[in-house]
Amino acid sequence: MFTISKKGTAMALLAVCSFIFISACKNKIDYTEAQKQVLTMHDKVMTDGGKAEDKEMQFNALLKSGLNKVTVSQPALDTAAVRVQIISLNKELSDADDQMESWMHTYNNDFKGKTDQETLDYFIDQKAKVAKLDSLYQSALKLSDDYLKQLNIKPTAAIALDHKMKM
Repeated sequence: MFTISKKGTAMALLAVCSFIFISACKNKIDYTEAQKQVLTMHDKVMTDGGKAEDKEMQFNALLKSGLNKVTVSQPALDTAAVRVQIISLNKELSDADDQMESWMHTYNNDFKGKTDQETLDYFIDQKAKVAKLDSLYQSALKLSDDYLKQLNIKPTAAIALDHKMKM
């Protein structure tokens, strides 16, 4: 006959309890990784928002008086067409900013009364929304940089150009 000692029984019970605990932990939905991803993407998009503001300042400076300096080096430049394009690009940058502001105002960080699955679903939805914002910014920034390059203007010269125009 087979007999189990008290120590053996305790070890077997401990093993069973450990297995149950580990299994229960694996089945619990963990939304914290999804939340971290949303916040990381948000931080990147905020950086893009800063770049967009720089571009808007650069375009505003060009509209104010910078085109006069550009036409010196490019006399055949159609300034009316350039103004229309700059206004259009500025609108795209501004629209991305507005959508970012709107997203930030609707973002909810209170999950009381929500299940872990509902919270995870929320973050999955927010991740998709932030990805869309990122895409808007990337598109507007690329178009802006490309256009500035067509005008032979360094895309990063917004502050320098603005200071020159104020003097």
